[in-house]
Amino acid sequence: MKLPVEKSYDAIVIGSGIGGLAVASLLSRIGKKRVLVLERHFKAGGFTHIFKRHDYLWDVGIHYIGGMQEGGMLRHLTDFITDGKVQWQPMANPFERFVYPGLTFDVYHPEERFRSDLIGRFPEEKAAIEQYFDDVKKMAGWFGMHVTMKNMPPLLEKIASPLRLAGIKSALMTTGEYMDTHFRDPALKAVLTSQWGDYGLPPSRSAFVIHALIVTHYFDGGFYPVGGSGTIAASIIPSIKEQGGEVLLCHEVRDILMKDGRACGVRAMEIQGNEEKGEHEFFAPVIISDAGAHTTYTRLLRDHIPETMRAEVDVAYRDTGLSNLTLYVGLNDSPEKLGVKGENYWIYTGFDHEDSFARRNEILEGRPAGAYISFPSLKDAKAHKPTAEIICFVDYEPFKKWATQPWKNRDEEYQKLKSQLTESMLDFAERHIPGFRSLVAYTELSTPVTNEHFANHAAGQIYGIPCTPERFRRDWMGVRTPVDGVYLTGADASSPGFAGALMGGYGAAAVVLGLRGLPGLLRSVVKS
Repeated sequence: MKLPVEKSYDAIVIGSGIGGLAVASLLSRIGKKRVLVLERHFKAGGFTHIFKRHDYLWDVGIHYIGGMQEGGMLRHLTDFITDGKVQWQPMANPFERFVYPGLTFDVYHPEERFRSDLIGRFPEEKAAIEQYFDDVKKMAGWFGMHVTMKNMPPLLEKIASPLRLAGIKSALMTTGEYMDTHFRDPALKAVLTSQWGDYGLPPSRSAFVIHALIVTHYFDGGFYPVGGSGTIAASIIPSIKEQGGEVLLCHEVRDILMKDGRACGVRAMEIQGNEEKGEHEFFAPVIISDAGAHTTYTRLLRDHIPETMRAEVDVAYRDTGLSNLTLYVGLNDSPEKLGVKGENYWIYTGFDHEDSFARRNEILEGRPAGAYISFPSLKDAKAHKPTAEIICFVDYEPFKKWATQPWKNRDEEYQKLKSQLTESMLDFAERHIPGFRSLVAYTELSTPVTNEHFANHAAGQIYGIPCTPERFRRDWMGVRTPVDGVYLTGADASSPGFAGALMGGYGAAAVVLGLRGLPGLLRSVVKS
């Protein structure tokens, strides 16, 4: 059957996060494919987009990225799809500050400095610290092999699967199990796991491999896109359009269409504001979803996969999945006046991260258990006005009753709660960075229902399928799906964060293009 030319493409990508834009760009650049990207939001970029208020600019998801040093693999991969148009500014050094009662630990790069500072602070555990640095690098290597094998054709993956067994026991123990096995000092365990918010699970729940990925990711420090993360999508989209592709905003995909047992297109609703303008059908033999495994399997493919699998995906997604509050703060003067140089602050009220996680909802009573505080304007040489962001984790359930109310028009009770939360978060910042409140000129708070509205992630979750050990054992986690012609990209095809979602895009492109798998694609990109 010949498809109508005006609505037919070589591939359709659902969602314009970095995973979606990456695979669309690679299919366009390398495969010379006409690709249609459908985005439900009125801006492209997913968690890489920006927003402005009163000349203040904030990134909604990119707070810092590792691996962007000149010559690094991640830098090569990013430069390829952005034509090298995104500049990356190194953060201050130290780039992280971990704050606990009676203990503050600054994280410097490179790796050797980080290691020596840990040994200097905890000399009695020198041997264990040195072993730890070896282990996290080994586990990061295991993950690379794991993802490569997941992207192989099923028969080859089965043949090669014994290779994955080497190291799997360490990779898929929990982070807490590793810490308890190797270290004695509770303060050292806390310091080493201070960045658990980067993947959204406390040590007792997270797989050690995801902890290792985050730690090694920042061995060379943190970086930030000059001009804000909006430059990323803006630099990628032209490559899609050059091959006759398109990025359509305000189009929410509701169904994946099937013909003769395989995908043949999508049905999307055009939405302007809160108004549905009408359905449209688009056709392609390849459908790639950047909407997340949960949305893809439980909504878009709900009629085409077994009920048992849908239930398994739903249970996995809701297994300690996390949402958050983000307070966007406009400042009347530079935070440098307070001694801030641009480093991130991870602030905890105790050394027990399990306790902090368990008390995450106490912020609703004015008692934050911890917070991440970032200063975007100090990371960006082109920032016009000083800004800060304060992030606290919280559950979706206390906000659920407002999910059906329209964005920007939720009731007085919701607005009152937001005001109370804003004050609690500002008070917390003031206690740990004295003088912070005196700089505050503007605030705007996002909640779990904000996340759900914009990202379309059930329960406002921000990290997709939680990175428990079970996640890495799931057959359905990866690029390939049980439905012919349908693939996943983004974080759930690889790992959370910008780098993980980007690698999900590369993995999806490797599978679709058949370029001898992910390693072959990476070599061809770096060579070019």
